[in-house]
Amino acid sequence: MKLATFEIISEILPIEGADRIEIAGVQGWQSVIRKGEYKVGDRVIFVPIDTVLPPAEWNKFLWDKNDPTKPIRVKTIKLKGTVSQGLIFPTTLFSAQEVWDHMDDPSEDVSIAGLLGITKYEKPVPAHLAGQVAGDFPTHLLSKTDEDNLKSNIEVLEELREADSMEATLKMDGTSATYIKELDSSVRVCSRNLELKDTESNVHWQMARKYDIWNKLNTGYAIQGEIAGPGIQGNPAGLSEVTLFVFNVIDLTSRKPLARDSWDLAFTDIPRVSNVMNWTKQQLVEMDVDYLQDFVNTFCYRDLKPAEGLVFRGIKNGQLMYSKKLQKMLSVKIINQNYKD
Repeated sequence: MKLATFEIISEILPIEGADRIEIAGVQGWQSVIRKGEYKVGDRVIFVPIDTVLPPAEWNKFLWDKNDPTKPIRVKTIKLKGTVSQGLIFPTTLFSAQEVWDHMDDPSEDVSIAGLLGITKYEKPVPAHLAGQVAGDFPTHLLSKTDEDNLKSNIEVLEELREADSMEATLKMDGTSATYIKELDSSVRVCSRNLELKDTESNVHWQMARKYDIWNKLNTGYAIQGEIAGPGIQGNPAGLSEVTLFVFNVIDLTSRKPLARDSWDLAFTDIPRVSNVMNWTKQQLVEMDVDYLQDFVNTFCYRDLKPAEGLVFRGIKNGQLMYSKKLQKMLSVKIINQNYKD
């Protein structure tokens, strides 16, 4: 995920009834700015939603009035009835030399986010979900679950248009889970960032037992999904019981996820994330990011609460596509602008 980047303002639009603010377009985002502060073509620093800023002089206007030391979370807001996502700052926050001095760090965008202290927003993990730690997530076997936002990677839309088809699946709001059965039949259970010990109280291991995963998962494979339900992130989907929703089946030998049609039939009784739409190559040509955002905004969970968003994946020759832009599987998300957490 890109935490902060140098971008160019692509458009500036008025807001009806607003004298002091207007909308600036950056990548696929729109962000409210003070009127006249920037113009089209200006180079700026853009910070997307789902990030956290440390309180500093350059963001003093965002400080919590009751607690100025409180970290600042960047999220979707509405001003004058207009959606604003992300923040725009001038490049004068630091010098070109400061950026250059940090370019040798391989971490993504550390030259900007690192200098400014910007971090990714992580939802608090309740004690019953955290479990007992066995170690770090085994990235030598497979990647962590983390979808990039299409609106921060607008060029990926051109890659999606090269697909034979594109699928959209419902994004569940819960806690990430990975189940691994290595070639020697040893098993691992992981949260988003950690491997977890087998305990009766941990919900990740509870799901392994509930769905008999170790007897259904072939050696040399892993499944990744989202655990959602009562007691987890407020249960926005209104589920009656805690449920695992699978969104990836991964071949550990190739480290590649399999297309949904290739998933083993043994998983038929383990819930999958809902596939809500498939578009043909011909249909993809007509789509832009605004069309997809409007489409995402229509989705709700079964209790009519706005869904968190959708995940889009390109499929070519029956296989999930690889993105040269993202340097990983061609899979991106768009967050529902009506969703609140």
